[in-house]
Amino acid sequence: MGRRKWMSRLVLLTLLATLIAHALAEDAPNEPKCEMQSLYGQSWRSGTVGVVTCKCEGGEGKKIAVRRQGTIASTDSYNGTVTHRDANPANEWDRRYECLLDGVIQIYISVQVYALLNVTDFECREETYHLRCTFSRMENGNFENTTQYQLALGTARPVDCRKSEDERRRRKMECSVPIDPNSRAPEWRDFLLIMRDDLGNQTQELRRSQADMQLLEWPKAKPKIIQGPNRTCLEWNGPIIYPIPNFELNVVFRHSKLPSLLRNVTVHRRLDVSSFDKVCFENPPEGNQLFYVSSRRRLPRSRWSKWFEFELTTNASLPVRPPKFVANGFSHYPAKRELKVYWEPLSELEFNGDEQTYVASTSNGTRVATTKDRMYALFTDWDDTQPATVSVVSSNVVGPSLESSQLEVPRLSAIRDRQIYMESYDKTTFKLNWQGPEEHVNFTGYMVYWCTLSSKVHDACDENSSIETTFAREPSYNFSGIQGVIRMAVAANYSDGLTTGMRWWSGDSEVPERPKVLRYVEGIISLLVLGVVVVAIWKLRKMADIRVDVPELDEVPTETSCVYNSRHYPATVPPEKFYTPVRIRVTFAEEEPMRGSEPMRGSDIELQELPSPQPVPQANQNVTNQYVDMSTMSAPCGDGYIKPPPVR
Repeated sequence: MGRRKWMSRLVLLTLLATLIAHALAEDAPNEPKCEMQSLYGQSWRSGTVGVVTCKCEGGEGKKIAVRRQGTIASTDSYNGTVTHRDANPANEWDRRYECLLDGVIQIYISVQVYALLNVTDFECREETYHLRCTFSRMENGNFENTTQYQLALGTARPVDCRKSEDERRRRKMECSVPIDPNSRAPEWRDFLLIMRDDLGNQTQELRRSQADMQLLEWPKAKPKIIQGPNRTCLEWNGPIIYPIPNFELNVVFRHSKLPSLLRNVTVHRRLDVSSFDKVCFENPPEGNQLFYVSSRRRLPRSRWSKWFEFELTTNASLPVRPPKFVANGFSHYPAKRELKVYWEPLSELEFNGDEQTYVASTSNGTRVATTKDRMYALFTDWDDTQPATVSVVSSNVVGPSLESSQLEVPRLSAIRDRQIYMESYDKTTFKLNWQGPEEHVNFTGYMVYWCTLSSKVHDACDENSSIETTFAREPSYNFSGIQGVIRMAVAANYSDGLTTGMRWWSGDSEVPERPKVLRYVEGIISLLVLGVVVVAIWKLRKMADIRVDVPELDEVPTETSCVYNSRHYPATVPPEKFYTPVRIRVTFAEEEPMRGSEPMRGSDIELQELPSPQPVPQANQNVTNQYVDMSTMSAPCGDGYIKPPPVR
């Protein structure tokens, strides 16, 4: 009984669950149902318009959208049906469209898009017995096995085209159309290109001129490069027959180190009648230089061939020119009996060979200075009592340059008064000062030189730099506008060409000091002058204290005529002379009688107080004053000297 009871209960529960689910389903709203379709089927052709529609039943009031998979753009609608259009869809094996309801994907469909035949890079090249034509494939890679191409020339039977065997040109198709080499080639040729795929056949008409099809392609075999002193030739094996022997050759030279050095040369050539295909061109004039060469060629009015590239190293040759001396370009060191000459070096392109050097020599050939330095040459044991002409040439592994440069060096011992001396250089203001020459006849100013600092010596520049010059009027120059640490030099310039050359700043002042004897003489003269001044001041102070005592006269003096004619000036006496304090007179006693009980010795001093003289009334202006001072201009009958009083 227990088992039957449990079985009946399970059946009742199942029936109850079924009834509840059915009731809930009747009360729930109906789910929307969406359908999609392609207006032109599941296969489209690129270049047309693709149309996709989506309709959802029960989706009223909801946003319906159609979009292509992987994109953001979509077409929206709220009326239950939406139509999506794509103009000129791209070639795709599986182009998927999705239908969304309020952003949720409901259903999708896929279409295949086949290529539209529209070749734009069709080319045909005329070879000996056929035309080799190429163009790019149009279909998607997934359709390659089901797509075929054919090409027909005029009304002739079409020939099949095949994929290129070159992996770099795997998207290219090649067609070989036979022609009769003995017949006259027409000016224009008409072609019909046919494309077949699962969607159907397509055709395209193409037209090319005879000039367009005559292309001088480079042979596939590696050419033989024949380099001569002045030109280079490229040669291939195998006879080549051309109906037109003339052609153009375009050659581009690019320097391996100097990209700015670019040459583009186009020349007209005539094909040689031989069993070889051979082209030649002129080499660049720069010797011993590596160039990257790109060459192409074409027949008249035809298209250029592809570039053929290779490397070319030109043969070594003589230097282009000798170096040019710097203005006043020498420096002389009398103590060392040395002379250095300076020039502007050649560039790498002007030397034209290895073993680059310079050779400097004097005019008589007795002194030769060979140096590998690019800036100067040094002559030792230089005789400055004789003038000389210095010559310099450039030299490489081939030989010296055909020309030379000359520099005139005067008799330096005779023009020492034209020497300048470096004085100081302020590292804060970048100002260089020097002492100008003593000789100013024909003097026109100063030449100032500078260059990049050399780590070797103070009177030379870095090998990779050049000497810069300017002109200065005053014996100073400011280098504040020049970047970096530099070498500096100055030369006095004369219109007659006689100069002592360049003077380099060595870091120490070169202004000559005066001799010690001259300094001693100047010191003694200064002391003597100082002594004379001191004595003169002392004398003047003593003369200011001179006093003259004049005895009193009882008679009124009368005017006395002088022996010589002179004007009379009364003596003037300062008022303070009459009102001075009481003075003490000192006298020395000479054996006077003894006073009192104690006798006085003759050597004793007696101090007596004397009354000061009273001023005399100035009743008569002609009365002579008792005191006369040195400020008096002239006394009557005076000749500038003080006379003693007359004897009573």
